[in-house]
Amino acid sequence: MGKQSREKLARRSLGEDGKEKPKFQYQPGLERVCLFVITWGTYLVLFTPLIINTKFFFPFVAPKTIFFRIIVEIILASYIFLVIINRCWRPRINALTIAVALYLAIFILASFTGVNLERSFWSTNERMTGILTMLHLFALFIILSSVFKERKEWERALGVSVIVGVILSLYILLGKEISTRGGGTIGNTSFMAAYLLFDVFFAIILLLSNFLKKSAWGGFWQIFAGTSLLIMTPVLLNSTGRGAIAAFFGGLFLLGLGFLFFSRKKILKRLAWAIVLVLIISGIVLAVFQPSLAKSEITSTLTEMKSRFIVWENGWKGFLEKPVLGWGPENFIVVFSKYFNPCMFLPQCGSEIWFDRVHNIILDTLVTTGLVGLLSYLAIFIIAIYELLRLTPKIVEKRNIFFPLGLSVLLLVYFFQNLFVFDMINTYLVFFLVLALVSFLTQEQTAGPAAIRRVNPVLAFVIIGATVFVFWTVNIQPLRANAYVIKMVSSQEVDGSSSFFQESLKSWMEKYEPREQFTQKMYKAGYQSISEENKESFQKAFNLAEAEMEKSVKQNYLDFRPRLFLGELYISSYRFSGQEEKIVKAEQILEKAIQLSPTNQQGYWNLAEAKLARGEIAQTLSLLQKAVDLEPKLGYSHWYLAMAYKIAGNYQLALKEAYDAQHNGYNWKDNEEDLKKVIEIYQLAGEDPNLINKNDQDLIDLYLGMIKINPDKVLVWAALAVSYANLGQFERAREAAAKVIELSPDLTPKIEEFLKSLPQ
Repeated sequence: MGKQSREKLARRSLGEDGKEKPKFQYQPGLERVCLFVITWGTYLVLFTPLIINTKFFFPFVAPKTIFFRIIVEIILASYIFLVIINRCWRPRINALTIAVALYLAIFILASFTGVNLERSFWSTNERMTGILTMLHLFALFIILSSVFKERKEWERALGVSVIVGVILSLYILLGKEISTRGGGTIGNTSFMAAYLLFDVFFAIILLLSNFLKKSAWGGFWQIFAGTSLLIMTPVLLNSTGRGAIAAFFGGLFLLGLGFLFFSRKKILKRLAWAIVLVLIISGIVLAVFQPSLAKSEITSTLTEMKSRFIVWENGWKGFLEKPVLGWGPENFIVVFSKYFNPCMFLPQCGSEIWFDRVHNIILDTLVTTGLVGLLSYLAIFIIAIYELLRLTPKIVEKRNIFFPLGLSVLLLVYFFQNLFVFDMINTYLVFFLVLALVSFLTQEQTAGPAAIRRVNPVLAFVIIGATVFVFWTVNIQPLRANAYVIKMVSSQEVDGSSSFFQESLKSWMEKYEPREQFTQKMYKAGYQSISEENKESFQKAFNLAEAEMEKSVKQNYLDFRPRLFLGELYISSYRFSGQEEKIVKAEQILEKAIQLSPTNQQGYWNLAEAKLARGEIAQTLSLLQKAVDLEPKLGYSHWYLAMAYKIAGNYQLALKEAYDAQHNGYNWKDNEEDLKKVIEIYQLAGEDPNLINKNDQDLIDLYLGMIKINPDKVLVWAALAVSYANLGQFERAREAAAKVIELSPDLTPKIEEFLKSLPQ
């Protein structure tokens, strides 16, 4: 686009005097209906972040995404009719459109070359950001950039988004939180902050671009945007999204600096350069001298982000293994398990053991779509910001500079905050809205309507039929399946759970989530007492869970997680039925799981349980020792090894591992059942005459701990009395014996005999 054309475009798109001149005369009939549906459908789809329904599994994600897709499909059908009727509404191809289309194409290609196409296409109930959702976002981008051809239309769209941000903020400020993690209807404060970042900058753009405008609409936007900022900004700043908060302040600075740079006054441009120079010098000084306050803050931040660094390292290793097109979208869980860091169980590493995202947009894109995908993703930002900055100097009326300048800054701060989090439907929606707006600002517009054409009835029937088919297949069926999952999870009857589970499978959507949930439910059932009349129902449920989870293993052949859960299920099924073949299958599947994730302790723990069930105590101890060696600071591993040594009859090593477990965070002293197990080890070890006194002294502490948890344990008081007597603490022995009589008078004769045996 030449210089004259760009100046003409800047005047036409943003206006020289703040007055809008209509360029399109909308035709009556079907064309007007289609435009109405697209316009109001767009306003409606912007309310997606407010959608929530607790009757669905992942209520903050699934209802939102399905709502978004349904509205977009209706808009798309209207747009297809609109293009057929009048060709002037066809997409305008520019550099940004090509970049977005190229990224989508590589996203899809990486899905086919990745390790699990099904997951890449459908995603999961927890995320729902696979190919299907990306296609809907791309459709929305094309439609908006083609249909919204006047500034006032875009101001209204941004205004609607700001209204949504205000409602969300008021809900958080005044309402009762639904999610314990906060975030209002979004359910997570980090995701909420990322979304509000867009609406806050939309309000800033509307405020500054209409500042002191004397028209009625100008005054409205000033009041509306200013009030919205007063409501939304405190919510953003009080969230836990530190990346979004830093991006907000950085964005304000960049916006002010950009205004100085693009000013026609030389003194302001010089001031901008002076500010940049001061910042560079300050950065060098901080790096060289490292003041204690700054150093302390950096150290604290790095400590808190340790788990993120570990996950980032996993992502980098995954990228190096598949550098061109990656592992496929939605498949990072495979990489995370393969390069699992054993310290992930520890509090200092976050205590999170499952990650399906890298939590860094660069590494996330690299590991899932490779270097090709990252370059195409970065191209979107580079082209959008480049085109906006080229447009900015051409704008005549200076307040209008904040439209392209504000969008440039917003894209930068959005990219920055995404270095610490990832996108969900809320941020994807407003991101593609911004891209469509950028496309509008940087492309030539058509001068007027083309010839109106009639729609072939057969073609109309095909369009409507295809829309209904897609509507049912990719929205209604998955939503029904999702609703059955939560019914299955909450059902107390095994037959009901099985029935709901089978209903949840009647969808084309990826079925891993319902299988996993049902498997976990049956895994827990295997450790419960089951009445005789329910055994047949439970056996059928176990068989169903095993058959379905085996399908997940085949479909996710490189994924550690389904093999681990299937192994756990086999062990639980063995406990329930006693069928030897179940434990054999458990060994086989868990051995393969360990091969896929050799540094994950869970594989060794469960395989050790399977070996123990077969009486292979030596292999059990070896596996549990391996788990300890992977991360000696993990108390769970020491505890499991202690229990294995107890079964093996090596009580001294059992006690050693039990106290190592306590030292490394497994606080069995506060758990009655665990405390009872350690007491049993002491009692068994007490047969060694060389250790009687030592054991009695330790046992006293354990008995007192047990009494603190449950002071009415008669047998514990009796055992405490004996231990006091063994150590010669006869007065305390008498006090403990008196407590036994108080709690259980029928034991008085035996206690009196015990008291007579004590020295006077």
